[in-house]
Amino acid sequence: MTYDSALNKMAERIADRTSESKQGQLQRRNQVVDIYGMEFTRQGDTNHPATFYISVSPDLIYYERFEFKIIIQPFAMPIGAGGATGSTAVQVNETSLTVNQSAVSPNPHQHTTVPHNHSLSAGVSLFTSSVSDFEVWIEGIDVTPYLKAQYNGAWIDGEGVFPVKGLSNYDLLKAVGFMPTWQRGAILTPGYKKVELKGTGVFNATLVNYLKYSHVNR
Repeated sequence: MTYDSALNKMAERIADRTSESKQGQLQRRNQVVDIYGMEFTRQGDTNHPATFYISVSPDLIYYERFEFKIIIQPFAMPIGAGGATGSTAVQVNETSLTVNQSAVSPNPHQHTTVPHNHSLSAGVSLFTSSVSDFEVWIEGIDVTPYLKAQYNGAWIDGEGVFPVKGLSNYDLLKAVGFMPTWQRGAILTPGYKKVELKGTGVFNATLVNYLKYSHVNR
């Protein structure tokens, strides 16, 4: 091997090492967050929306996925194990009563009940969620029409899993493509995103979040 060829070989190796180093640094610098099916449950009624918060890193580079399902289900009200009322007695003074027209004599009078109690069995009682006029708001923006359009107007109308088509989700990245620029920016800007589920009635709602994005790894 000549002196020149040896230098060329050395230069190639240095170039390869430099390329590998840059690749490694890039991989360490960028990281992907992949949240698949994380559930958040809240209650809401006509005057109080069910409110959720989704965190997106301020080091966001780009979104790969931003979708969700909504589940409306009954309220579960627990009954404590071994619960019981205390022993209770009711007493009214005096015992003998006579009625003279509209007056009771003597007055005061007395009645006594036997002390008693009632046992409570452990368990769960379910109460139906009843909701209509359902709406989804993100960062103060009504996204309902855009989500409805993804399933030909089919929408949340009571208890169940929505959308109803198998593993399908509401796709927020598709929805923002039809929004004005300022609304798109408000929804996709990194930070703590506020999601509100509004409706007429009383309901128990679960938001199932599917979020994937690339961000700078610090």
